[in-house]
Amino acid sequence: MSVKTDGLADSPLMFVFLDVSSLPRHRRLYEDVFGFRVIENQFHPPHEHHGLVKYDAGGTILAVNLFAERKFQHPDADGVTLVCRVAEPDRLPPLDAYGRRAGRDFTDSDGHHYRFAADPPVDPGLRAEICELRVAVPDLTAAVPFYADVLGLRPVAVTEDAASFRTGSLDLTIYRAEQGPDGRPIRYNACLMVFYTGDVVAAERDLRERGLTFSQGAGFSDIGGTARFRDPAGHVFCLYQPSAESLTWGSADKVMELMTHRALPAAEQSKR
Repeated sequence: MSVKTDGLADSPLMFVFLDVSSLPRHRRLYEDVFGFRVIENQFHPPHEHHGLVKYDAGGTILAVNLFAERKFQHPDADGVTLVCRVAEPDRLPPLDAYGRRAGRDFTDSDGHHYRFAADPPVDPGLRAEICELRVAVPDLTAAVPFYADVLGLRPVAVTEDAASFRTGSLDLTIYRAEQGPDGRPIRYNACLMVFYTGDVVAAERDLRERGLTFSQGAGFSDIGGTARFRDPAGHVFCLYQPSAESLTWGSADKVMELMTHRALPAAEQSKR
């Protein structure tokens, strides 16, 4: 008889990968306007979709990929919102050149959503950090047991319309939504959310025993080991075991910081 593990309860969300249609425009947005700190700006062929530019985003690494503009020609709305703490959000430079802002909410020209939190970054060394991912799901009753029972994330709060979970680094909130802002269809391939694991093969095996179906089983390349899966709505996630080579890249210090992270007590987590 197998013993049920804790799943991904203490695993940090190490990366959030976003595809963009213009790398220079998004670099100006993230660096000059938001104030994210670049930790890697290198091309690692053949891994051009594993982050052309990477940013220290506090409890995760924001990685930006250049993608064909055709992906963004349909007026779909991202199903993921990045909740960002930025210094003095009400005094950010104008955002008209980068998208549409409505109060604390902002949608960039590629349809990616952001929400500005009222608090400054917890890390005093950062001007901006991501403190939460908000994930839209059409069926909350199917999504809650998936995140809690299959992935093993710890619920923080569950209501009729939303449920928040702890990860090893930042909060993940799923909320009920069948369409995006202005009635637009939701795009579920908005980004790739990556959980760190020290052993991708063992993690895949344990999660399969908990009932998870993988769209791509564990495989290895120069970047390390990966295995992909989707939630009931279609959002894409990945397990990731870094390789020795990847730990020589510019983002290695941040990767090591997140690798050695241990889940904080609830009182400390609430400050993040």
